[in-house]
Amino acid sequence: MSLISLVEASKDFGIRTLFEGLTLHIGERERLGLIGPNGAGKSTLLKVLAGNEPLGSGQRRCAPRTRVVLVDQEPELDPEHTVLEQVFAGSGEKMALLRQHTALSQAVADGPDNAIALAQLSDLHGRMDQLNAWGLEQQCREVLERLGIADIERKVGDLSGGYRKRVALAAALVAEPDVLLLDEPTNHLDANGVEWLQSYLERFSGALVLVTHDRYVLDRVTRRIVEVDRGLARSYDGNYATYLTHKAEEEASEAASAAKFKGTLRRELAWLRQGPKARSTKQKARIQRIEAMREAPLRQGRGQVSLATTSRRLGKRAITAEDLEVSVGEGPETRALLRAFSYDFSPEDRVGIIGPNGVGKSSLLEVIAGRRQPSSGSLELGSTVKLAYFDQHSDVLLKPDQKVLEVVQAAASRVAVDGEELSASQLLERFLFPPAQQHQPVAKLSGGERRRLHLCRLLIEAPNVLLLDEPTNDLDVQTLSVLEDFLEDFRGCVVVVSHDRYFLDRTVDRLFCFENGELQRFEGNYSAYLEASSTRQAAPKNPKNPAPVAPQASKAQTRRRSFKESRELGELEVNLPVWEQQRCDLELALASSGSDYAALEGLTQELAALTERIHCGEERWLELSELAG
Repeated sequence: MSLISLVEASKDFGIRTLFEGLTLHIGERERLGLIGPNGAGKSTLLKVLAGNEPLGSGQRRCAPRTRVVLVDQEPELDPEHTVLEQVFAGSGEKMALLRQHTALSQAVADGPDNAIALAQLSDLHGRMDQLNAWGLEQQCREVLERLGIADIERKVGDLSGGYRKRVALAAALVAEPDVLLLDEPTNHLDANGVEWLQSYLERFSGALVLVTHDRYVLDRVTRRIVEVDRGLARSYDGNYATYLTHKAEEEASEAASAAKFKGTLRRELAWLRQGPKARSTKQKARIQRIEAMREAPLRQGRGQVSLATTSRRLGKRAITAEDLEVSVGEGPETRALLRAFSYDFSPEDRVGIIGPNGVGKSSLLEVIAGRRQPSSGSLELGSTVKLAYFDQHSDVLLKPDQKVLEVVQAAASRVAVDGEELSASQLLERFLFPPAQQHQPVAKLSGGERRRLHLCRLLIEAPNVLLLDEPTNDLDVQTLSVLEDFLEDFRGCVVVVSHDRYFLDRTVDRLFCFENGELQRFEGNYSAYLEASSTRQAAPKNPKNPAPVAPQASKAQTRRRSFKESRELGELEVNLPVWEQQRCDLELALASSGSDYAALEGLTQELAALTERIHCGEERWLELSELAG
């Protein structure tokens, strides 16, 4: 049975078509993931499904009595409600039953012989059992706690945007609708909150339509993927991993078809240009077919975001922290977030900072970026450091009436990229901003597009130290993948605060975890950290017979290889045999060079350099191969 259906639905915003001719059915127990580039229309499609946004053409059909709840990126809540009242507001029927139960119970207490009240109370008990309304308040409190919401009596109007988003998510989960529409629900959640939400959604009994950049959640929860891109919506059965497989096969097929089409057109055009004799009346049909081929609109392939930029040389020292302390509040209200943190960030560091919301992760990045002063201790940047800070809210500094092109031109009108000098307009095209969009005001961009524009603005300044605070928020999966590739090849220091497990796995090889105001260091990526944490928690606690502690020297041997190290190991396994063959060829060349001393000298130097490269490569291969895969 279909709960919500879109039939031949179309929607556009002026010059841009979001989707057209879309037919989509949301059935019971649906698990659908919406993906596509920023600005493709995913959020708009969710609003259309919810009935909050009108269609340009086509129909939206909804089954009678279907309860649909949308958690938008910027939800509208009652500022006068407390947090608990706002969550209760989404459970209208259950809350009404609880209030009715209170009134009837009081009536029976006042008049034990009131037969009507007794009968109504009996019927009410059955209805409350059916809806599981008895534990509503306890359910609300549990969901709020899991999502990191502690102050349930605080007014909604006093909350930050991220806190309000979590309250709206809690209200939607407690309401248990027939269709749940979630737009980036993992934004503003810490890693534990994301883990819990993923488990909750796997157990959710209603239909689910999900927009998220978290590829682990997308892969675990969904059973169908709909890709919205360039005005079309395509459906793929299976989870995210299955979608990637189908997509790769599809793109390979499209490339082959395009090549075949171009070859046929080239041959037909060659025939057409042979001369008047080829254009006899018997060939009119062929000429018409050629004209049709020439005029056929080839659908433009999706662009690829390019984050390659120039880079500045970074010296031997990037950032040095000595006994750093960070606090919030003043006077008696002062609260220590971080105590006695000392660490020397190297130019090649890939560091992730993790911990629950509110422990001080963003505050630490602000201290490193120079936006706030530490309570005590010192922090010093290297003399060659050019720092860029991509925080959660920098995109709001973009002026709404400023044109997209003007944002980049304010930093540089031309920039050198990969040895090529590009104009601001050409650079924006690499970031998937076509010329028509470059002259639009920033106010018309989606949240993800504004984040991508801000990222472009930062990277053209060629930083060599990157501070990234929740960089995955609102960026589409494609941009995230390219950003991960960029960070892998980035020549400089990277410090990341993120709740995105996939992103951390791909980009960092060392973690600092906030624990009781201190940063505990862990060598490895986030998956290795979770595995180590699970092992530590599962270990029996027996103070009389403590488990033996492995010596510190073996620590590096037991940690897991990072994504970058695994890739490096694979490259070495390919390159080492090639280098060995090159060495054999050089030795043969030396043996046959005779008395040509100039050639001998050149070959000898080349052989010495190659031998050193092989030696270093073998040492590195041994080092990497000893790590757990």
